[in-house]
Amino acid sequence: MDDTETTARSTNPLVIALGAAAVLGWVAFLILWFTSASSTGGLRNEINALTSDRDQLAADVRTMEESGTTLEELEAEIATLTEERNRLTEERESIVAERDAAQADLEGANAELQTVADSLAEREARIEELQTNLAEAESSFSEVQDRIAQSTAELADVGSRLQTARSEEAELRDTAAQLTQEAAAATRTSAEMESEVQAAREAQAAAQSQLAELRASQAQFEEQRESLETVVAELEGQQTELESQITDAQTQRDEVQAQLETLTATLSERTDQLEAIETEVATLQEAGDAAAAANIGGIVPGRFVAQGTGPNSLTFLFGNDGSFAAWQGVVLDAESAEPAISGTYAAGEGSLTIEEIDGGGSVPTPFECEIEAGDSGLAVGGDCVLSGLTLRQVR
Repeated sequence: MDDTETTARSTNPLVIALGAAAVLGWVAFLILWFTSASSTGGLRNEINALTSDRDQLAADVRTMEESGTTLEELEAEIATLTEERNRLTEERESIVAERDAAQADLEGANAELQTVADSLAEREARIEELQTNLAEAESSFSEVQDRIAQSTAELADVGSRLQTARSEEAELRDTAAQLTQEAAAATRTSAEMESEVQAAREAQAAAQSQLAELRASQAQFEEQRESLETVVAELEGQQTELESQITDAQTQRDEVQAQLETLTATLSERTDQLEAIETEVATLQEAGDAAAAANIGGIVPGRFVAQGTGPNSLTFLFGNDGSFAAWQGVVLDAESAEPAISGTYAAGEGSLTIEEIDGGGSVPTPFECEIEAGDSGLAVGGDCVLSGLTLRQVR
């Protein structure tokens, strides 16, 4: 039974080590497989997202053209999108830095795990060495037990011989007178037997002393083996904890990677929207310039955008019936906002007369402005409140 327990205890660390190595191998395989699957799935998702974004942007452009969004609103949205793009860029750089830090922590955890595995291998080698010494001690103990058994058999034989000698001595006493020489010989024989018995007893005592020493050594080996088993259990616990920490670090790295991919997709979407808006603004600008160049002779019924030295713009709508309306900013749809002022006008060759302003106002009417055609549109001059503006017709 002791041999069976010793064999089982010596096998357990090796089985544990092989199991740990197998688990580490499967974990590495799963990590590689998951990384490959995530990369492939991420590319497909990004392609689908870009296609959906392209369709959404096309719908947004059509909606914007139909709604008559003002130039100021477009410029404000462009500024907002630019700020958001800069903010997302900073967040992306911060997330990349966090991902690099998490990767460094993961590499450190892997190095520590390798160190623990090396220490565990050294402990297992030490356990095997101690188990070999224990097996040799047990073999020596078995030999001593055999010698004790042999000495015990010899002692029993000597006792038997002593009993026989005593029987012979009793018989010799009855014939002492007749067998004096035989009695002396028997006495010598008895003395020799006594010496042999004493020698056997001394050998038995020595064997018992050796047996006690071997048992003490065996107890010491048992204590050392239990201590080593405790150390191995502690190292296995540390290894489990390190594996858990590695798993947590990998989970954090995957979360950071997913957030980075989401932010990258959002930044790309905002960049595409900004480019589309800038293209639309440039198209509208070119259309306005072309319309102004086509009607540089004077004021005609239609929509004009007035721009002065300041950043603010005005939109004028001159009707065929002699009425006009004006809005702050660029307004492409007259029904989308109430005009700031309205009234009647009269256009002549090189002049614009505002005959009346609805609701009165602080500006006296009528007043006449000079109109001069230029490369950039119709320049308003003369002594009037609109002097200094440049009108460009928008069709």
